[in-house]
Amino acid sequence: MINHLFSLARQPALWQRSVEPFWNDGHISKQMLEAHLNPDWEAASRRHSDIDCSVKWLSRLIPPGSRILDLGCGPGLYTKRLSEQGYNVTGLDFSRRSIAYAQEHDTRSRYIYQNYLELNYTEAFDSITLIYCDYGALTLSERKTLLSKVYRALKPGGLFIFDVFTQKTNWSKQDSTSWRVYPDGGFWNAEPHVCLEASYFFEGHTVEARQTVILTDHELHQYLIWNTVFTQETLADEVLLWGFQLDSVYNDSCGSPYTGGADTLCFVLRKAQLA
Repeated sequence: MINHLFSLARQPALWQRSVEPFWNDGHISKQMLEAHLNPDWEAASRRHSDIDCSVKWLSRLIPPGSRILDLGCGPGLYTKRLSEQGYNVTGLDFSRRSIAYAQEHDTRSRYIYQNYLELNYTEAFDSITLIYCDYGALTLSERKTLLSKVYRALKPGGLFIFDVFTQKTNWSKQDSTSWRVYPDGGFWNAEPHVCLEASYFFEGHTVEARQTVILTDHELHQYLIWNTVFTQETLADEVLLWGFQLDSVYNDSCGSPYTGGADTLCFVLRKAQLA
């Protein structure tokens, strides 16, 4: 077991993915749903007051009656609010527990259990949203896949609205390791366990890997969560290759004017109109 621990706890290779079923793990998905639904906790979702702010801004940006696809919708916090504004909304998420909750509590919207990297629509939506910096949690190859699929799924002139973390969030961070003991269980596991955590930085401090290794009496689990941070220039260089036009830039997904000094950055991309 010690050799297995050594193999799991070493620094990961760039873009290495863990194989543990994070989104649909029975215990973790329950903890995630509770975090989504806590109105004052900025964890799985933003605080609900911030979500209200985002939906208010989106409803000014997106024409009335539009068909919207909400990627990574979780339990439908944005999806339900947008439906209540009169939009035709589809929410898509890779957590069975979150989708089940959303379907139970929102009958206006359509909900789909699916990995959004397997999106397969053609010119079906007027707007697509991906909010709370999910874009940067994808590896480079996954981001390329997503952009191609989003472009295809949008109608001509359609909008892709998403946010990312900026380099400001990484300025003071360094590689680090820590450990904690959870005798009564915790977020990662219901059993008593030790949690080994590490952060590693790559690509000129623009890519962070957060590694978590869980040790119980009889099991070892490893989870890797990646995050890439961007400037306006680096994000534009990446996304405009796919044919999008940069419609507008904001500090956040509430539509705050762009200053270049915020922790987040929000792009509104437009698919080219037909000639």
